[in-house]
Amino acid sequence: MKITLLNVFSEEKHLFNKDVMGGYGESLNIGRSMRAKIIERLKSSGVKLPLLSFGYLAGIFEKKGFEVEFRTNSIPEDSGLVIVSSSIVDCKTELAWIERIKKETKSRVGVIGPFAGAVPDFYLKKADFVVSGEPEQFALSLKKGEKPKGIIKSRPVAGLDSLPFPAWKFFPVKEYSYYPLVKKKPFLPIASSRGCNFQCNYCPYRAHYGNSRMRSVENTLSEIKRNVSEFGMKGMLFRDPLFTVNKKRSAEIADGIIKNKLGLEWGCETRLDCLDIPLLEKLYEAGLRSLNIGIESSDSKILESASRKPIEIKHQESMIEHCGRLGIKVSAFYILGLPDDTEKSIRRTIEYAKKLDTHIAQFFICTPFPGTEFFEETKKSIFEKDWEKFDSFTPVFRHKNLSPEQILALKEKAFQEYYFRPSYMAKFLARNFFW
Repeated sequence: MKITLLNVFSEEKHLFNKDVMGGYGESLNIGRSMRAKIIERLKSSGVKLPLLSFGYLAGIFEKKGFEVEFRTNSIPEDSGLVIVSSSIVDCKTELAWIERIKKETKSRVGVIGPFAGAVPDFYLKKADFVVSGEPEQFALSLKKGEKPKGIIKSRPVAGLDSLPFPAWKFFPVKEYSYYPLVKKKPFLPIASSRGCNFQCNYCPYRAHYGNSRMRSVENTLSEIKRNVSEFGMKGMLFRDPLFTVNKKRSAEIADGIIKNKLGLEWGCETRLDCLDIPLLEKLYEAGLRSLNIGIESSDSKILESASRKPIEIKHQESMIEHCGRLGIKVSAFYILGLPDDTEKSIRRTIEYAKKLDTHIAQFFICTPFPGTEFFEETKKSIFEKDWEKFDSFTPVFRHKNLSPEQILALKEKAFQEYYFRPSYMAKFLARNFFW
C-alpha cells in the first residue's frame, strides 16, 4: 500500500509554518500600516521548516514495508492512505483539501497534529480518522490493509531512541532553510527531546507532549552524523522546547559535534535560566549561532499568574549580553495580553524589549489554544468562533483589562517601535543581509 504524507496550505498567508507554536502553526499578521507590511514582508522571507512528524512517519512506514511519498498541495493519484498534518491557522484549507481528495480518489484520509487531536470533530466532518496524540505509535501499529476510522488514540513512544530517524530522502531537503539566523544549507531540524517540565498554562507544546523525554546523547549524535553524511547537512535547528534543560547532556552533544568536526551552524530554543556562560561558550564552539528564548513579559507577577516561572533579571540580561559578545543571534518572544496585563504593563514590556535589543523580537498576542489549561480557564470568555483567528496575532477572548482594539494597537506599536528605531535600523543595514 502506498501512503502519502500530504502538506496542504494556503499560499496567501504570511510566514505560514505548521511546525511552530507547538504544532498549531503561525500566520504572521502585524497590522495594516505601511510599516507593519514592511516588517511582515521582511519576516516572511527565508524560513521554511519541514514537518518533523512527517519525517518520523516516513521512516516508520518505510521500515514497515509501505510505499511512501510526500506531496505538497496536490492530489495523490494512487494512494491507499493519505495523511494530512493539521494546524489551527489554516484548518479550513486543510478541510477543503480533505473533501477534494475524498471526492476525487478512493484514498482513506487521516489527520494528525495537536489541533486535530484537540478538536477532532472539526476534521471528522470530512476525514476518515483523526490521530489524537503523537502519531508515531499509530504508525508503528498500522497493519497493511487496515482501514483506520474515527478517533485513534496514539500513546507517546516511551523510548525515543527506538524510533527510526526521520526519512528526509522523501522530502525536498534543498528547499528547507532557517535563513538568516542559520545561514548554512542544506538545513534540517532535529529533536533531541520532547516535552517540557515547566508548567506554563498557555503552552500548546506542553499540552501535546507532556513532560520532558530525552533521547540519549549517542542516538542524537548518530542522527546528526547521518544527516551530514546522507544529506550534506550544514545547518541545523534543534526543535526541543528546552534544549539545555539538562546542561550536562546538551554540553555532551556539543562535545560530540566538536569531536567529530562536523562544521555545523545551528540554532536551538531554551530558557535563559537553563544557560550559563561556560555552557554558552561550549555551544558556540560547537556551532550555535541562533538562540530562541521566551521573555514573555517584563513583569514577574504577570508571569506567575500564567504559571510561568520568572527568570532572574540580572541573569537574563547577562546571558543576552554574552550571546551578543559571542555573535549568537538571539530571538526573543513576548506575549501581549496575558491575563493580568494592563496597557501600562504591556508598554513596560515593549520598553524592556528595546532595552534587551535582541537580534529579533517577536510580539505575540496571548491565545488560548484548545488542549491547553489556559483554554479551559478562558473558555467562557472566548468570543471568536473562527479557529483560523487563533493565529497568535489576533485577540480571541474578552480580556478583563484591555479591549481587542487596544491589544491590536499595542501589538502593532510594539513591532514598529522595535524595528524602526534608528539604532536598530543602522545595525540592520550594517549586517548587509535581509532577515
